Amino acid sequence: MKREDFVIQTEVRRLLVRANIDYSKIDFGTVNGVVYLRGAFRLASAVESHEELKRSMATKALVSLERRIRSIPGVVDVVFQLNNWAKEKGQWIPIQSLKTEAKRGEASEAGRKSEEQKRTPANDGNPETKTV
Repeated sequence: MKREDFVIQTEVRRLLVRANIDYSKIDFGTVNGVVYLRGAFRLASAVESHEELKRSMATKALVSLERRIRSIPGVVDVVFQLNNWAKEKGQWIPIQSLKTEAKRGEASEAGRKSEEQKRTPANDGNPETKTV
């Protein structure tokens, strides 16, 4: 490991601790100035509160962490490979939300196909029209 990468690595660890992030579930490393973080992201002191509040706090922590890591001298890039958060169009989104949205999309697609099948030329969707 290069000395510069070691210094960056030490600073990343310091940031994780100071930001109150549970880094026991996150593996992180630095190679040629690129910081890699993988695993599960969560706050160390997860408050017993409303889900929306926890999500908001975690989102703010991720935004802040990314900004602070990028500001470390020598950091070229930051690569997040988190299994419970993803960055979509510049916004941090919990993976569970993405799965829920995907299921909704699949359900609406299935509903749309079902409606299309009902309106085939043999059956135009009109209950009075019968197929012979």
